[in-house]
Amino acid sequence: MTYDHPRVRVLLDEEGVRVVVLSGEFDIDSVGPLAEVLADAAREGVRRVVDIARVTFADSSLLNILLAGDREDHLVLAGPVPEQFAELLRLLDAEAELEIAPSLAEARSRSASPAAPSPTGERRGPGVNAEAEEDGR
Repeated sequence: MTYDHPRVRVLLDEEGVRVVVLSGEFDIDSVGPLAEVLADAAREGVRRVVDIARVTFADSSLLNILLAGDREDHLVLAGPVPEQFAELLRLLDAEAELEIAPSLAEARSRSASPAAPSPTGERRGPGVNAEAEEDGR
């Protein structure tokens, strides 16, 4: 069995959006660099997109870093979501916790319009809590 080394690549910021491209396998031993990159971007006030399309394996460590990063300051995941990661999201009932765009271009577009807090404290923006708005919740 071969190990697909994790890679965290940061693209140049465009229009206040920083894209972080992940590839390879991510577990507790390899998520540290991603956590640092996300925290740096949040401190700098840059909106964040994390491209997960090339992730070949992820355990709950990656999911926890993404959820923590989203709580710190909203981020958008760019897909398509790898099947193994999609299954992890389903198993842990975390699909609704993260905003996931079908492509990097769509994720950039969504990030260009920052989500604003609603009176109830929920984030609002393209693709965020759309069902709740339609239902009047």
